Amino acid sequence: MSHLATRSIPGGGLLLVIVFVAVLASAIAVTYSAHLSRQLVNDLYGELHERDKIQAEWGRLVLEQSTWMAHNRIEALASERLKMRIPEAADVRLVTP
Repeated sequence: MSHLATRSIPGGGLLLVIVFVAVLASAIAVTYSAHLSRQLVNDLYGELHERDKIQAEWGRLVLEQSTWMAHNRIEALASERLKMRIPEAADVRLVTP
């Protein structure tokens, strides 16, 4: 009986080394995958922050455009309907109080 217990399985040591290498490779792959995932999430948050800044700027530009368009519209209505015009420099007189 003791003779059977000391007997090793042929290739058993090699199988153990193969399993150890596979487990080690799997652990390294999991670590790399977690690192890559965190890096991609950080990149995503950076891009989302950039998008928010650009959207805020876009909103300001749209507001500015609507302000300028309202000014142009009022100027066009004043010149067309009321026949108003910007006076020439010679027509302007300063009145002191």
